[in-house]
Amino acid sequence: MTIIDFRSDTLTRPSSGMRKCMADADVGDDFYREDPTITALEEYAAEILEKEAALFVLSGTMGNLVSVRTQVAPGKAVILSETSHLHLNETGHLASICGLTSHPTQTQGGHYDLGSLETRWPRPESTSQPSVLSPMLGLICIENTHNGDGGRCVGLDHLHDVSAFANARSIAFHMDGARLFNASVFLGVCAADVVKHVDSVSFCLSKGLAAPGGAIIAGTQDFVDEARHWRQMVGGGMRQAGVLAAAGLMALRENIERLRDDHNNAYRLAEGLAEAGLTVDLDGVQTNIVMAFLPEAFGVPLEIHQDLTKAGVLVLPPKGKRLRFVTHADVSRSDVDQALVRVSRIVSDRKGRAKT
Repeated sequence: MTIIDFRSDTLTRPSSGMRKCMADADVGDDFYREDPTITALEEYAAEILEKEAALFVLSGTMGNLVSVRTQVAPGKAVILSETSHLHLNETGHLASICGLTSHPTQTQGGHYDLGSLETRWPRPESTSQPSVLSPMLGLICIENTHNGDGGRCVGLDHLHDVSAFANARSIAFHMDGARLFNASVFLGVCAADVVKHVDSVSFCLSKGLAAPGGAIIAGTQDFVDEARHWRQMVGGGMRQAGVLAAAGLMALRENIERLRDDHNNAYRLAEGLAEAGLTVDLDGVQTNIVMAFLPEAFGVPLEIHQDLTKAGVLVLPPKGKRLRFVTHADVSRSDVDQALVRVSRIVSDRKGRAKT
């Protein structure tokens, strides 16, 4: 039985061409900045993002940590989405390593209610004297695409408005762009337009771009120079890592437009899941993530998850009644169609048992 794996787009395996590219990579010691392939990757990433400089790091989590610590001194506060990866899935490094107070804030589709933010954090000139009781605001973060809200994209107008909010308060603006290129493809703009207003951005090479590892952070030259120091502190000094950077460089050059296939497959999957009886917001399926909710009549969500696993359809364990499906380079349209056949069979069996 063919296993169809929707757990994450981190599960892709490098193609034969990518493996050859890695094997043939020209390498050196990156600690001494002598790895030509890492240098080429950093320069190419900075170029396509239209930022002054970029830095290769081991993971998106490391990229976020380093980006935040570089720009914000301990003791300050950060605004971030209550459903963001930075808040929920990065082991609490904002507090434990960066020394920051987090303000988890409700978002809709990754978008802040800027009116509420303005009320809670008024412009400095609008208050006679800032309170000494609360930590000073130092950063606002946004996630694009927003995983927790189903891979939805934050549009350019909202990014501009968040930037204006940050600039008016002299705070930094960071984008967790783990799936940045999914956002640029959906929005129909280049990635440079998506990150135009942010002070720093991180993106993963190991998700939809289908490289086996690594991430990039980018910003000003001064930001990257200091970020290199913090990367070293958290264990990110690398040696002949050009073998990994070669895969990332190939991914950036060849795999961005391919993301459209993942988006189309995700929408086809969403339609089929809805036809099978799961609850899916089709309008909310913008990129490669599908959030599907299980009706009560289908039974216990964990049991349905076990049925899917036995049928060779892999998803992460349910959160409440929600299942997340993620399409990627190793899931074809025929895989999607076959998965839907299996899901429909499971649902039909569940409905039959419920009636008896």
